[in-house]
Amino acid sequence: MKKYRKTLHICASLFLLGSLMSCESVFESRSSSMMGDDGASIDSPDNSIYSVMGILSQVQQLGERSLLLGELRGDLMEATSAADADLQEISSFEVSEDNVYLLRRDYYNVINNCNLAIERMDTSVVYYQDRVLLPEYVAIRAYRAWTYWQMALAFGQVRWIDKPLLSFDEAIAEYPLKDYNEVAQLLIDELTPFVDVPLPDYGMVDSYASSVLFVPLAAFLGDLHLYLGHYEQAAKMYYKQIEKSQVFVSSEYSSHWKRETRPSADNLFEYPKAYVGEMLSGFVYSSLSRDYHPSLIRLAYNERPSLRPAQTFVESMNRAMHFYAESGALTISAYLEGDLRGQAISSSGQVIPAAYGTSLLGQLESNRICKWNEAAVVDENGFDPANEAVDGLMFTRVIPLYRTPQLYLRMAEALNRMGHPSVAFAVVKYGLNNETMSDSTKVNKADVAALPWLDFSWQNNNNGNKSIGTATRGRGRGVPLDKLNFVIPDFSTDATDAQTALADSILFVEDCIVDELAAETCFEGARFFDLLRVAQHRGEFPAYMAAKVSQRFDDAAAMMILLSDEDKWFLN
Repeated sequence: MKKYRKTLHICASLFLLGSLMSCESVFESRSSSMMGDDGASIDSPDNSIYSVMGILSQVQQLGERSLLLGELRGDLMEATSAADADLQEISSFEVSEDNVYLLRRDYYNVINNCNLAIERMDTSVVYYQDRVLLPEYVAIRAYRAWTYWQMALAFGQVRWIDKPLLSFDEAIAEYPLKDYNEVAQLLIDELTPFVDVPLPDYGMVDSYASSVLFVPLAAFLGDLHLYLGHYEQAAKMYYKQIEKSQVFVSSEYSSHWKRETRPSADNLFEYPKAYVGEMLSGFVYSSLSRDYHPSLIRLAYNERPSLRPAQTFVESMNRAMHFYAESGALTISAYLEGDLRGQAISSSGQVIPAAYGTSLLGQLESNRICKWNEAAVVDENGFDPANEAVDGLMFTRVIPLYRTPQLYLRMAEALNRMGHPSVAFAVVKYGLNNETMSDSTKVNKADVAALPWLDFSWQNNNNGNKSIGTATRGRGRGVPLDKLNFVIPDFSTDATDAQTALADSILFVEDCIVDELAAETCFEGARFFDLLRVAQHRGEFPAYMAAKVSQRFDDAAAMMILLSDEDKWFLN
């Protein structure tokens, strides 16, 4: 078994260190380098690792595309006049028929190679009583599922293909079209039996734990259940992933003003590190500058950026109430403005970027997306002719897929829709831990009693560390101390009955969660899905999304009308 693990470790390391397979060549079903010569069965650890890594090399090519489509159809990011026509079309919801993002072939390439591997992999092979190929088999199914889901979110419907094709063009039209609702249920049915199968373990791979290379099934199933309105199943899946991964929303990544006069901030340069530091799963690219990397740095951190934060998002973050309190204090000293997870603006006017910030690069000052810089590496001996203002060659090494705050906030979204808004709000204000759950001044006793499975005793193993409220990380230490502003209003005074009051509380908390998802996970590719889920929860698709996204346009009223057409939200 040790020899087997060592072999996998070496193969995976070589893969990321420079032997990335060509995306252009892997679709051809004669991909014998991946699947074994002459269509032979995959019945050994060595064959299975090459299959997984070959497929991963294709999936990685979709990482940037998934992020861009997820953000440019949201309310937090937009394309500038410096962007190419394809990006501008996506951002403005006017997509021409020759837009490169309409191409589906890369997605189907991944799906076809997954189908080949699934068909040929012999999961009955046993080494030392272990079904040693099962983790790779499940990992490949998860890659396939993730790819299908990205297609569904991009195009609204997909061809459901569960067998390998020998010819893409001649056979694909024979397969049924499934819309994104049908795809979500199909994927739940397919993946649920495997949720407890461990991920492949190859040790460290090019400075990252190999576990981050794979799709965490419980989290992904949580997404699918949450989208379909299976709120209890979603909450339990997110909790399952949180407990399994032993993760909590850490105070390590909080930013605070040193004094209420805002001369400078504590830990301000720590919060951006959460982008990679709290990553559970993501796309990890080679540390060698000569290999393939996404172009996110070139697109955003450039003298003339192609992508920028939406001004309406920047303004909303600047307006956010900030609850200043000294460390360890029991009262709030001052109410200020500004969520430091976006940027900090000191009393002297100095801008300190976090997720974004105004800065001078080359000869031009601009508000730039800075979050992606945390996942970048600089080759001082390299040069990017498309980004001359940056010294050296700066390239993306990581695109996170799942991060800790995302899991907690989506679990909160599910708990809220289950009818437990006080527990959901605790994720934002106090932090979800056993101390919070046992405090009736913070959460409703009836809500807690209805959730006996929501136990955070395992947090005791983290040297006393426990989850804090996500809002505390950017809106001040005083967030959990506030009794007037950052609270769930008492809707019972105006409601005609208890159910109406509860419904109003749920909507209020949901709005808070949507704002927190923006602050914590902006520019990570999830915004379109976040807004789509909430629109579906409320039965207000596309009106809810249109109302939010139209605000980033100069003529918001005209965009509201345009985006009232459901078809505009998907690439066709």
